[in-house]
Amino acid sequence: MKKRTPVTQKEIAKRAGVSQTVVSLALNNSYDVTLSEETRQRVLDVAAELGYVPQAAAKSLIQGHTDNIGLILIQPHYQVFRDPYIPNILTGLSGVVRENGFRLIVEHIDDLNDLITIRHMVKSGEVAGIILSNFHWAEEVATPLLEEEYPIVLLDTRQKGNYPTVSLDHFGGIAKGLQHMIDLGYRHIACITYGPRSHLHINQRLAVFRETLIDRGLAYNERYVRFGEYDPISGYMAMQSLLMESQQPDAVFGMNDMMALGALRAILDAGLRIPEDMAVVGYDDMRFAEFTNPALTTVRAPEVELGHVAGEMLIDLIHGRSIPERQVLLETQLIVRDSCGAGLKNSNA
Repeated sequence: MKKRTPVTQKEIAKRAGVSQTVVSLALNNSYDVTLSEETRQRVLDVAAELGYVPQAAAKSLIQGHTDNIGLILIQPHYQVFRDPYIPNILTGLSGVVRENGFRLIVEHIDDLNDLITIRHMVKSGEVAGIILSNFHWAEEVATPLLEEEYPIVLLDTRQKGNYPTVSLDHFGGIAKGLQHMIDLGYRHIACITYGPRSHLHINQRLAVFRETLIDRGLAYNERYVRFGEYDPISGYMAMQSLLMESQQPDAVFGMNDMMALGALRAILDAGLRIPEDMAVVGYDDMRFAEFTNPALTTVRAPEVELGHVAGEMLIDLIHGRSIPERQVLLETQLIVRDSCGAGLKNSNA
């Protein structure tokens, strides 16, 4: 089969009865020069009729930037494919990217030596801007690029400095979930994290867990802490281990819903009732949370919104528009269902 020759702007100009300059302005949405809407639409209609596909390189020269936006994932490789956090961010981000005529490139790095990838993507013009997720090395990469005014947005970071960031209030969310259990009268509350102790964000969230207990006059017991690995089976095994303690906890807080899901199954498999014998609270409010048995009480973290807001912020930076806030913090919400025993406690009051 003979390969079809790409349609050129010259052909469009001839068919539409306008100059190539007018075609270029219409196809690239340039409003710097006055162009009647009738002429613009005629050019677009002819281009669609002929099956015109713009050349990316030429379009980049006219617009001053490429159509690509880069999402850099810093998480460990196994987390990227197990943790629903990433797909939720992609859902929110990809929508706003498409709406604004951009395409999304996803790059995963898990080593400080790979940071050259980020520099190359930005400085080579491969991407118009980048979003960095859970970025632990912000100072090494973000600072010099920001000084050169490259568009960059950081996700879920507590880094110091005036970086453009969009984050979730995870610390406040953990305090909300734990406070709810304390208010219901639970006093021996275990915790299952979603990652190893070596991760900074795990230690930070454990610190909030510990401080909330102590502030309410309760003891923080290391024997009630277990470390999961992003998927439900690790939550299941962690809960089995907790059930072997000489004094079992009366409640467990899963630091994500995957841990809570595994804990639910382990508790039920042990012949215990939820919430009568042990309460469970999760974190994230994944889609399955309301369909577990019993339905999972959890803290809703607006991860889809996180991706959407970060995308809007980056696109504003790419276009040189001012952003209302350089550091946005999105609130979490406690979602009360059956697994915490709130209804049971209230009926016994």
